[in-house]
Amino acid sequence: MIAGVAPASLTSQQTSAMPRFARLFEAAADTLSAYYQSITEGNLDQLMSLWIDEEFVSCIRADGAHLHGLDAIRSGFAQRFESVRSTIEALDIRVYDSLGTVVYAIVEAHRLGNAEATTLVFATYVMVHDRGEWRIAHIHASPMPEATAAQFTAKLRHGHGQLH
Repeated sequence: MIAGVAPASLTSQQTSAMPRFARLFEAAADTLSAYYQSITEGNLDQLMSLWIDEEFVSCIRADGAHLHGLDAIRSGFAQRFESVRSTIEALDIRVYDSLGTVVYAIVEAHRLGNAEATTLVFATYVMVHDRGEWRIAHIHASPMPEATAAQFTAKLRHGHGQLH
């Protein structure tokens, strides 16, 4: 299934009418929201609780850091939280799901500290359903090329919808 609407926009009435497996995917959106919140708050323990407890996990951040394994992810984000806080805003969300796996392809606006400027980023989140909960297995974020960012911003400004 491919959706262009953020799962968090579903009402509780719509959710209760869904088949059980569809409600599971909404919980993946909750994991994504918790990730954004933990980044904003600089909450390392909350951030780490969202990852699957496997050594194959990896995170490639928009700043170029390649973090492989839970220890490296913890250390990398601890250093990041010590130096600067940031916020992430999802601007365009695409969801690809199957039983047991959800992949989010998102255009995000990253803002470091109190800076006015944002950096547009392409981000992919891979989540797996593990022991009744959705956990992050992989994140890959890359800065959007300037020409593409200008195109995306112009489309948003002129109300022409999303990038895709």
